[in-house]
Amino acid sequence: MNEMTLEDYQAIGMKSGLEIHQQLDTEKKLFCRCPILPYNEIFHAQILRHMRPTLSELGEYDGTALMEFKTKKEIIYQINKNTVCTYEMDDTPPFELNPQALDIALEVTMLLGCKLVSEVHIARKQYLDGSIPTGFQRTTILGVDGSIPYGDRRIGIIQLGLEEDACREISDAGHFRTYRTDRLGIPLIETVTMPEMRTPREVADVAEILRWLVRSTGKVRTGIGATRQDVNVSVTGGQRVGLATASTTPRH
Repeated sequence: MNEMTLEDYQAIGMKSGLEIHQQLDTEKKLFCRCPILPYNEIFHAQILRHMRPTLSELGEYDGTALMEFKTKKEIIYQINKNTVCTYEMDDTPPFELNPQALDIALEVTMLLGCKLVSEVHIARKQYLDGSIPTGFQRTTILGVDGSIPYGDRRIGIIQLGLEEDACREISDAGHFRTYRTDRLGIPLIETVTMPEMRTPREVADVAEILRWLVRSTGKVRTGIGATRQDVNVSVTGGQRVGLATASTTPRH
């Protein structure tokens, strides 16, 4: 890769964009008042569930959800009573949106130069892999059409959203998939860039800029799993490929 030049990547039509998920350093979770504690291996109960697809607001089934349903997985949730309440298990409605998380997310949205939305609407993304017991993730968009400086140009920011994190996967063997719920519901922001990076080096540079931008607030979490990136890559005539990575920086 060190032998490749910008012209080489342009010849194959490479372009790439980032989706960065960053946990916020709040005291409580996003839609309930459970405390956010360090991850641990202790759990007090297990719940077994089977995920089933439902019709969307458009009266359609999500194709990915149908594929996941066909795997016939049995989902096991390992629950620590100190970090989970009945909201996470989909037995009670959500609380109001955590105002501390909203304030932090709006601060980052403005740092990215995004246009703030006039109203915050909570939407749902279906998740049939079992990582969220409800079968969907609650999410919202706070700003659109931002940008950050990079060299002699700017990288566009499509949108910034605020959403709840999913469970930690512990194992996936046969027809059983096991999750731990201590991460479930932690507030996180999702920053989506335009596909304007032309080389792997530019992707890494832009990720670093966004990393230090959010850390400059002093209001985000660090450490293993606190930041996760999806790197979307495409070349002329090929299909888009998504690569997922996670932060391994020690917490401080």
